[in-house]
Amino acid sequence: MNLSVALSRRFDTFPRIAYVNGLFIIGTLGTLITPAMFESWIPFNWTPTQLGLLAATELAGLAVGSLSGLYWQRRWNWRQVTLGALLPAVAANLVCILRHDFAAVCMARGIVGLTGGCLCAVYSAMLANAKSPGRIIAITTFIQIGIEAIFIFFTTSVLELLGGSGLFVLMTVLCALLVPFVRVLPPGWPADGTESVREFSHKHESLRAYAVLLSFLPFIVVQTGVYTFLGEIGHQAAHLNSQQTLHTIGVSVLFSALGSVGAYLLDNRIGLKLPIAGAILLMIGTLFGMMFGSRSAAMFLLYIALLQIGWIFLNCYLYSALIEVNNLLVPAAMPLATFGSALGASAMGYVLEHDGLIGSLALAVGATTLTALLTIPFIHSAEQPT
Repeated sequence: MNLSVALSRRFDTFPRIAYVNGLFIIGTLGTLITPAMFESWIPFNWTPTQLGLLAATELAGLAVGSLSGLYWQRRWNWRQVTLGALLPAVAANLVCILRHDFAAVCMARGIVGLTGGCLCAVYSAMLANAKSPGRIIAITTFIQIGIEAIFIFFTTSVLELLGGSGLFVLMTVLCALLVPFVRVLPPGWPADGTESVREFSHKHESLRAYAVLLSFLPFIVVQTGVYTFLGEIGHQAAHLNSQQTLHTIGVSVLFSALGSVGAYLLDNRIGLKLPIAGAILLMIGTLFGMMFGSRSAAMFLLYIALLQIGWIFLNCYLYSALIEVNNLLVPAAMPLATFGSALGASAMGYVLEHDGLIGSLALAVGATTLTALLTIPFIHSAEQPT
């Protein structure tokens, strides 16, 4: 046992964890700062349909790239995959700097998404063999929250500082900076579990694994659905104007960092079932509060902050649960989440239009309950001894 732990520490060393965090954050940066990219494209007078196609193309590429990891994560050299993703990403971001015609930029964003998905798959493969994946996810999420907060509060200042093509210069430089350090990565999946802290999953685990994997769909439906129409929900629930809603979103994003902090601190302490159940109860209780509680602006901010904390906390633990039941399926979580994002936005918009605030929040309660049904019965009450 001591030998196994020592080997696992050699596999998920700090430099490797730091590097794959960089891969994931930079690989998904375009989807994280999509509104800022839209702002930078204003001089080109592209229509909302064109802008939506750009965002959808990058998201689709991200999903396909991540899904490809199911095939190659145990077959191919991770360093070669990473290098093969970073170099095209540099070239594609350069195209966004040099070319301003829609077709070229759309193709370039698709390539950026595809290569970013491959980088996410490398991150997922590393995560699947880490000793404390929950803590790694919490750190990654905390950094992403910080980046999102910067662009929420300072988008105009950032764009003024970087210039019209500055965002793409930044992404080009960041991708290029990762290239020289690719050998920090392990060459590939640990052979026969000798370096990993987990054995390969057995066939009897498949039902549990696929149930937990499917839980990402209703979870993201709630997250994306509520977040996409937060302005309309804020107007109906607390009579907020657009500026007040934006302020509420910004403040709630800052509070959401508490979710990642909580996930980091509780990792490997009380198992998986209790934290997941607690987060789901928090979210359902908050949604009922929005439906039937006070409609003041202060209470709406509290509700949204609690939802954000619950979302972030539960996201960390859902990945930990998936890794626990079958660490080979981690690359499939992002494509499923991408589909859930599209489904959540469309479903919430439809229900909000036809059934109003109560109907849309009831949909969120139902999807959150489904998340519970797909996770809690299929995971252990406490971590298995190592």
